[in-house]
Amino acid sequence: MATGSSKKKPAKKAVARKAVAAPTPADLQIGARVKHARLLAGIRMRELALKVGCTEGMISKIENGRVVPSLPMLQRLVDALDRDMTSFFGSDPHSPGIIQRARQRPVATTDPIRKGRGVKYERLVPFGAGNLLEGNIHVIEADGVKHDPITHQGETVGYVIKGRLELTIEGTKYVLNTGDSFFFKNHLTNSYRNPGPHEARVLWVNTPQVH
Repeated sequence: MATGSSKKKPAKKAVARKAVAAPTPADLQIGARVKHARLLAGIRMRELALKVGCTEGMISKIENGRVVPSLPMLQRLVDALDRDMTSFFGSDPHSPGIIQRARQRPVATTDPIRKGRGVKYERLVPFGAGNLLEGNIHVIEADGVKHDPITHQGETVGYVIKGRLELTIEGTKYVLNTGDSFFFKNHLTNSYRNPGPHEARVLWVNTPQVH
C-alpha cells in the first residue's frame, strides 16, 4: 500500500519592521519650549506660576529640564502662554532633517518694521511656529544698512563670513572684519552698516524667531 508523501510549505520569512521609538521628554525639549514661549510673551516665572497654580520653583525646574510636567500641567502652561499644542511643539521631532543646498535657500528682504536697505536674508531655519531659534545669512550690499528699534528677550550671536561690518550696539560702534564674531542680548538696540567696498555676508543666529 503506497503512502502519499506530504510536502511542507516553506515558512514565510518574517519581515522585520523598524520600531519607531516614542519621543522622549528630551526629544520634545519641553522645558526649553516653555522658557522660550514665556520669554516671548514677556511673562515672569512668578506670573506664570500664579496663572497655572504652582510655585515659581516648579516653573524653574520645568524650564531647566529637572521636572517633566504632567499632561494636565502642560496644557495649563500652554493655555497660560496663549499658545496651542501644535504651535507649542512645532514640527515632528522625528521628521528627517532638512537640507538646504547652497543657492537654494529661501531669500527674504528687510521687513518694513526693521528698516534698512541693501539687505537680504538667506534663511537657514525654516520659519514655523514652535522653532526655538532663527538663523539667517545676512547678505549686505556695500553701504547697506539695517536698524532694529524693536527690543525683546533673547540673545543674538553672529559671525562675519565675508567682508566688513560696522555694528552699533546701544550707540557704541564696533568694526568687524572677516572671521570676527559678536554676541549681545536682544534687549539692546542694534543696527549695522556695510562700510564697503564689497558685499558682506554675516551668519546671524538669534532667539526667538522675529523675522
